[in-house]
Amino acid sequence: MVSFGEPARLALLVVPALAAVAAVVRHRMRLAQQRALASPSVWEQVMGGTPSTGLARLLAWCGAAALVVLALARPQWGEVPSEVSIRTRDVVIAVDLSDSMRCEDVTPSRLDRGLAVLRRALPGLDGNRVGVVTFAGDAYPLVPLTVDLDAVATFLSGVKPGMIALPGSNLERAVDQGLELLPPEGEGRVMVVISDGENLQGDLEAATGRLKDAGVSLLAVLTGTPRGGPIPVGGDGGGVHYKRDRSGQMVITRARPEVLRRLAAATGGTVVDAGKAGASRKLVEAIRSLQTREAESRRRVRRVERFPLFLVGAAALLALGFLLSPWRRLAAAGLLILAVTGTAGAQTPAQEPGGGGEQAAAQGTVAPGVEVPLWQRLIPGGERRMARRGLALWKKKDLEGAAEAFGGAASLDPEDPERLYDLGTVLGAQGKLEAGAPLLEKAARGGLPRAAYNLGTAALEAGNAAEAVRWLRQALLELPEDPGVKRNYELALRLQQEQQQQHQQKKKDEAERQKDRKDEGKQQQEQQQGSRQGATPTPTPTPAPGQPQRERPPQRTEPLYGALERAEQQAREAMRTPVPATRTRVEKDW
Repeated sequence: MVSFGEPARLALLVVPALAAVAAVVRHRMRLAQQRALASPSVWEQVMGGTPSTGLARLLAWCGAAALVVLALARPQWGEVPSEVSIRTRDVVIAVDLSDSMRCEDVTPSRLDRGLAVLRRALPGLDGNRVGVVTFAGDAYPLVPLTVDLDAVATFLSGVKPGMIALPGSNLERAVDQGLELLPPEGEGRVMVVISDGENLQGDLEAATGRLKDAGVSLLAVLTGTPRGGPIPVGGDGGGVHYKRDRSGQMVITRARPEVLRRLAAATGGTVVDAGKAGASRKLVEAIRSLQTREAESRRRVRRVERFPLFLVGAAALLALGFLLSPWRRLAAAGLLILAVTGTAGAQTPAQEPGGGGEQAAAQGTVAPGVEVPLWQRLIPGGERRMARRGLALWKKKDLEGAAEAFGGAASLDPEDPERLYDLGTVLGAQGKLEAGAPLLEKAARGGLPRAAYNLGTAALEAGNAAEAVRWLRQALLELPEDPGVKRNYELALRLQQEQQQQHQQKKKDEAERQKDRKDEGKQQQEQQQGSRQGATPTPTPTPAPGQPQRERPPQRTEPLYGALERAEQQAREAMRTPVPATRTRVEKDW
């Protein structure tokens, strides 16, 4: 049975139907005019027949328009069964509301910093069930497991220290209450603890054992610093003073990261420091790295789209209309031009990566050798379709297919910075930095800050410190809060400093070698002069009787001295320590 995905569009069939009626009326009027001018026998003698009114051509075009309308309505017939599995996780968040969470060793306070990290991470947990537990000396559920993350955020905005009547900090009770909210068994169960790690009550070993027995992973968000600070307490008059013990000494609270690390390590989890950049992203990545469970499995039947058949029929009728007289010659010329153009495009030789890449980008041929299908060129939006295909292949780690698809998109729209950015990025991921650098440079000049970042990263990978510093500095001005940009910029500055030191050391070594060569030449010249003087021996005077005989000075053996000095120079060069090249991981998009 035929059905339509967009049945409302069938109303557009009125347009080709009216056009067909108009064509028939026109045909009848033309025949009447021809009969009024002459009889059919006269037309036969003068022109070899009655002139055509073009009815067949117009009806073919009207039929093509009708088929296009039917294709837009998305005709469907036939069924393909498919099974959809919905996978999710159950996440319980335990928030520490003890007095130590008031401490302001991190701004604005430990509790506020932890809640800020959690609120930024909630959108990344879409599709998971989330519940909330609050604890201090005891623990109570605040929000049961729900997929309504907006409701979770609303409840979190109202939590504050003092909500729990029993003071203290009991991580064991928090774990027990979290396990009560979670399903008793199954995969995809996670517990997130937001705390400073202080545990004044409760048995941590028992809590760890219950988590391991239940198969629940624990992630911790550490708020606070080991340096610690005092605990502010509001006064009656609106002022603020700090908590003191019974002896009057100010209480200093310090974060205990080792407690949270021990809990997380025992259950296969990790600890995220809320005071560092990208804490929310790291928390979401840590949750996503854990196993999921199948929440629901649905079996559905998908209707098969048949609109391509109607488009092919429309193209055939359109071509038929052009082939009919008097358009026969024009249609033949057009087909010949398309055939020649397609052959020339298919025979265009592919350039080597990096060979003429900048010139090709300047001329608009950014992806030579990439064959773009003719229908992608003719139907508007081809570059967007090929870009979406390239993105899908990129997510599947198919770099060759992604490069081909992005290359086709860039060929169709060579002035779009996004198309150049996509192609340059995938070329950089393939290691073809020389080919991708001109594309990223053009995209960066088009206003894409990530292009400048990728271009600087590519230059850093290639060891070009000057270019890396230049482009990463531009990316840092446009993305000042991006930790990857900051890290790579620091690495580029370090690489530039090392290269400058190596260059200076090289110049110094070259100067020393030139000096050694001059000294060696001078010694050889003195040796030659000494040998010429030795050819005419000078008589040694005989000392007078009673006068002490002077010792005869030893003759210089210049070749021996020269060999010793050269050996000493080689020893100095062997002992010289080269500037070490620091190997550090570079952050990059691929």
